[in-house]
Amino acid sequence: MPVDLRTHDPSDDVHIDSSEIHDRLNDIPKGSVTGTLTRLLNEGDIGKTADSYYHALESRDDLRRFARGLVQIQDLTERYDDDFTSADIEQTGENPTSGAYSGTGHNSSATEKPAPEDWIESTDDASRTNDSV
Repeated sequence: MPVDLRTHDPSDDVHIDSSEIHDRLNDIPKGSVTGTLTRLLNEGDIGKTADSYYHALESRDDLRRFARGLVQIQDLTERYDDDFTSADIEQTGENPTSGAYSGTGHNSSATEKPAPEDWIESTDDASRTNDSV
């Protein structure tokens, strides 16, 4: 949770410590979070409050944008709580399931990149004839 460092009160319970991060990301080795936070602090990439809580630096616009992006992603996933199914994943794969134009031309197979002739042919929509009508 973001904390305004200008008004930060150590007695407020509005922070996340390294053990809470590790609990949420339980597939990482123990000690990784603390080690990473310590390295970032030593390199000047983050700060640390007097009561030992890490925070982003106000002077780092790149970190602020990154954190804002993470918050936006979290908002989107909470707002649109749809889980992907295996059918959704297959639908986005290499092989289209519909009869839609696949982009591969006559001179190349589906597993190859289109030949230069195919690029020219596929982008020249004005010269196409509709043989199926």
